[in-house]
Amino acid sequence: MASSPDVLADPRLRPLWGAVHRRLESVGAGGNLTGTAVHLRDLAPDERAALDQLLGARSRGATVRVPLDRLDRRLRERTGRSLGSVVEDLVGPRRDRPAERAALDATWKRLTSHPAVARHPALEGWLATTRWRTEPDDVMAGLDVLAHLPQAIRGGRTRLAARILHDAHALDPDRPAGRIVLSALAHRSGEPVVSLRAADRRRLWAEVGVLSDDVSSTVLTLGLRPVPTGPLTEAADRWAEAAVPLPVPLAAVQAEAWRVAPGTLVSVCENPSVLAAAAGSGATMVCVEGRPRLAATLLLQALAASGARLRYHGDFGAGGISIANGIIGELGAEPWRMGVGDYRAALAGTAAERLRPLRGAVPEACWEPQLAAVVRAAGVEVEEELVLDLLLGDLDTERGAAP
Repeated sequence: MASSPDVLADPRLRPLWGAVHRRLESVGAGGNLTGTAVHLRDLAPDERAALDQLLGARSRGATVRVPLDRLDRRLRERTGRSLGSVVEDLVGPRRDRPAERAALDATWKRLTSHPAVARHPALEGWLATTRWRTEPDDVMAGLDVLAHLPQAIRGGRTRLAARILHDAHALDPDRPAGRIVLSALAHRSGEPVVSLRAADRRRLWAEVGVLSDDVSSTVLTLGLRPVPTGPLTEAADRWAEAAVPLPVPLAAVQAEAWRVAPGTLVSVCENPSVLAAAAGSGATMVCVEGRPRLAATLLLQALAASGARLRYHGDFGAGGISIANGIIGELGAEPWRMGVGDYRAALAGTAAERLRPLRGAVPEACWEPQLAAVVRAAGVEVEEELVLDLLLGDLDTERGAAP
């Protein structure tokens, strides 16, 4: 039967065709129309009259339910065409949204197995928050970059972008890949990306080695006696003998092999004041000074690879637990007085006015699942300096027990 223009082109039926088009997109190609309907609300009297004429029935109520299988049969009777064909002619091509969702799910599943996620486990949580705001191809480009970090990149961000993405400006802050990498680095640092200033962006890049020189990134050490492999490690041994804190630049960490005797205990702290107070204790210490810069990460990796036993203490708070997740979870350090019991004991032994309210969202602690919930419930941070006497007591006890 030939098409009936009065049915297909009647402007009073536009609300119907628009609603059906959207519903068919949600059903997908090959979807069963039985049991599927559209609901039309607040129809004008002439629109309702046109719909009743099309369906051959009188509608009632404020909302009209139109079963799609019935509408399909009616169109085939009057025009010889299917509902899908009519709607595509009148409204436009239909998207197969179920197929699109399935393809998107498969793409994001591949993204979660990207090498960058294996290298930085915290990215899995970041991906979950990014999924609905970012194109998968842009995320893939960002992950390709993150898979190479941390790494010393001489020449900075533009050289990294040229090397990996073949576009020197691909990591600019106003480009998709640049925004994505910064978002991931900010998530890793526990910072809201929306508030990042230029100085914050430079710092985040510098923390993973993307900087324009090899001296801006340093790591503070105390009592570190590396096996001499050259003049720099020899000099470090002399500084250790003098019990003077030594800042080691990235270039020095990369210039020689930094190894210690297997089994050497290296106490790692977050704040320089802890390391300074430990001078004279005879302890071997490394201070990451907040979020570890590349020099600290590479030095700790080298020490661990040589058989050192790393242990870590930092602040109890959003940033401190995030930093600890990287050092304990990614570098294999042991937690040092970083348990639920340690946090509660510090709360009990500290005057309330000395405790700062939590700043930022507290992440889960990879070494003790209950810790984050306890910290959130208490609502306050315990900074490393507040338990300094306990940390120094550990160092003194170990010094006295040494043969």
